[in-house]
Amino acid sequence: MSTALMVVLAPLFALVALVVALDVGVPTLFWQERVGRYGRRIAVHKFRTFKAPVDRRGHVLPDASRLSRAGRFLRATRLDELPQLYDILCGEMSLIGTRPLLPVDQPLDSAIRLQALPGLTGWAQVHGGKLVTAEEKNALDEWYIAHVSPRVDLHIIWRDDFGAISR
Repeated sequence: MSTALMVVLAPLFALVALVVALDVGVPTLFWQERVGRYGRRIAVHKFRTFKAPVDRRGHVLPDASRLSRAGRFLRATRLDELPQLYDILCGEMSLIGTRPLLPVDQPLDSAIRLQALPGLTGWAQVHGGKLVTAEEKNALDEWYIAHVSPRVDLHIIWRDDFGAISR
């Protein structure tokens, strides 16, 4: 599925890469270390949305001023996460699952959520995403793991429609 999506979306990948190169600069991609299945560290790839952390004089810029105009759009539409299809192809992620978190954002009791392969989207994303607390998100992820099935995955795809891939 990931390969098919990458082929079909290749023109969109190229367009987004061009926009990022013109707005933010090169390289157009970056990766973040996240925690995957069984607590293993994985690299999650994304299109860049932030400009350099310092200005021409070497002054540190706040994140609010670093987020580019195109970056704001890419984040709002979740197009910045398209490169995660590569992570799926490599077996580090799946289309549906728990979102991989930064190591510092792991809940204290993350044993259950780390049993599943992290996903591009998931139950917590279609039930609030960034609008729910970390504790609520963890509870939603644990519910998903306990109830994972093709029916639940289809429900997530239906609710998410990948127009807002991971809220």
